[in-house]
Amino acid sequence: MAQAAASTCEICTAGPGEHYCQQCDQLFCGSCKLSHLRTKISKNHTFLSGPNINKEETLLCTEHKEIFLFYCNDCDTPVCRICSVEKHSRHLMTDLTKSAEKLRSELSKDIESKVTTSRQNVGKIERATKAYREEVKAVIKTITDEGNYWKKLIDQKVDSFVKLVQDEEQKALQNMSAHTKVYRGVFENCQQWQKNIKEMETVADVLLLRKLKQLKSDVDNINLKQVPERSSVSYRNKKHSDSEIDSLFGELKFR
Repeated sequence: MAQAAASTCEICTAGPGEHYCQQCDQLFCGSCKLSHLRTKISKNHTFLSGPNINKEETLLCTEHKEIFLFYCNDCDTPVCRICSVEKHSRHLMTDLTKSAEKLRSELSKDIESKVTTSRQNVGKIERATKAYREEVKAVIKTITDEGNYWKKLIDQKVDSFVKLVQDEEQKALQNMSAHTKVYRGVFENCQQWQKNIKEMETVADVLLLRKLKQLKSDVDNINLKQVPERSSVSYRNKKHSDSEIDSLFGELKFR
């Protein structure tokens, strides 16, 4: 059963027994604890402190019902005073408290080492992550810049092709307009000549003959050239390689 909070010191029987000596299996008050630790034989004893110490739960040797005082390194087990003589007399023995403290110290160092290594690894991963993300940004920028460079060249090439087509279109339209103007002039002259011939119906034959000869001379001087073939333009696609920007475009021809 657990000791009640009102358990008294087993030495002076006056103060509260809030300190349990693991080596003596006794409850001490604060003053008796200090006196106990000042004694040469018990200066290294260890205590469990608190108002609700469960004395009866202290681990004891199941065979001799005594507290454990030593640790057998050969058998990897705590032993009491009697066991140390009867069963472990030739074994490597160490003080239980010192063994616990040594293990606590080693464990603390091991944990601290792992904490340090973990922190270092986390820092390393964070730095690596940052460097990797910066590399990704740099690569994306390089790809984007290169893409923009090629886009600019393509836009320039497209503009040059379009301008060339438009310039040729302007030349062709001007040429067709000039031919149209010539034929319109001929058409207008012919209409006027037709009107003149009709008006000559009442003219005397001698005078009529003279005028008709003059008119025939004017008509004969007109040289109706054949209408030129219409201008044309075409663009033929072709497969391209990645070696040159020009190879991305087809061949432009004019006639």
